[in-house]
Amino acid sequence: MTTVAVENNIHCPPLRAPDAKALARRMGELKVVAREKGYFEITLWEQIFRISELLLAPVIAFLLLTQGGVSAFIGMFILGIHFPRTAYLSHDIAHEQWGSRKGKYAQFMFMLVEIMQGFGPTWWVEKHELHHAFPNACKTDTDGVLTPIDGDIDARPFIVWDKALADFNLKSDSSTGKSIALLLARIQTLLFFPMLSIARFNWSWQSIEVAFRNGKNLEGALCISHWILGLTIAGYLTPGAAWTGWAWFLIAQCIGGLILACVFVLSHTGMEVYDATNAEGFYDRQARSTRNTPTSVFFDWLAGGLNSQIEHHMFPTMARRYLAKMREPTRQVMIECGYQYESITNRAAMAEVMRALKEASSAMISSAASQKALNTPNFMG
Repeated sequence: MTTVAVENNIHCPPLRAPDAKALARRMGELKVVAREKGYFEITLWEQIFRISELLLAPVIAFLLLTQGGVSAFIGMFILGIHFPRTAYLSHDIAHEQWGSRKGKYAQFMFMLVEIMQGFGPTWWVEKHELHHAFPNACKTDTDGVLTPIDGDIDARPFIVWDKALADFNLKSDSSTGKSIALLLARIQTLLFFPMLSIARFNWSWQSIEVAFRNGKNLEGALCISHWILGLTIAGYLTPGAAWTGWAWFLIAQCIGGLILACVFVLSHTGMEVYDATNAEGFYDRQARSTRNTPTSVFFDWLAGGLNSQIEHHMFPTMARRYLAKMREPTRQVMIECGYQYESITNRAAMAEVMRALKEASSAMISSAASQKALNTPNFMG
């Protein structure tokens, strides 16, 4: 395990070997201090602001659409940015930062988000809580293949996120399945950004499918209404042909999906992928697999403060606007406990992501060649 710290791309030596027990104790102490300072509270004015943003941004975007030209183009970006901003609000409610997510207030907010966002909490909460419990974590199956526990690193056959998952991505009952996985792995760096841009369509579909499967019919219907209402209003308000409004709405979805997906991949891809049985508790797992990407005030806002991902994983119920205040104390504790604290720019993080994807692609090709060699009869013997 790497034990260097990175702050603005500068490597600093660790003070000691990793000590998981010390890390857990020190993080617990930091949590107490943060709670005393009110960092776990979201004020009424902030809630009002978030709800206003949720409602006003699409109104402004659609009004700009009616003007056509450059105004419509600006409106498309406003709507695209609105989608991840709305996702952050839903994220806060799911983390019970606004009170119990089973309460009437939270349930009402979820319904509002389902219409505005097209996502539902039934699918998302279960997946996201597993990610927080075991980020980048895997288990070793009986056949010796490292298999993801964290569903966020399981995108088979479309993307292999880490070289450690090469054999997992090649697992298929058919030669056609293996061939497709290998083909996509060979070109995944070229397809990476297009795939991220359509992520919202996949997430929404999963939300709808899981909601109906679990008997959450209203949730599923509200998620569907997001698409029906959005496409209908866009087609009606556009000054051009209806299809131009539909294209405007769908491109905005791609912009939003790309932003939200990048927040995740920059925070975790290229960090350690490990067997969970070798980890030493909750805080050890977070420290192994998470990085920060603080760049500017604008990007902090665009990422919803979740580019302080280390602090979010250490204190998942802390209000997002306080996460940046916890960077320095968290860094000091992690370094003193012998862990890396990786805090790099967006550009450097993306370079790490692309490096990891290239290494994963090469590992897939090598693993497939090895398997083929093992399965090829030796007629010379």
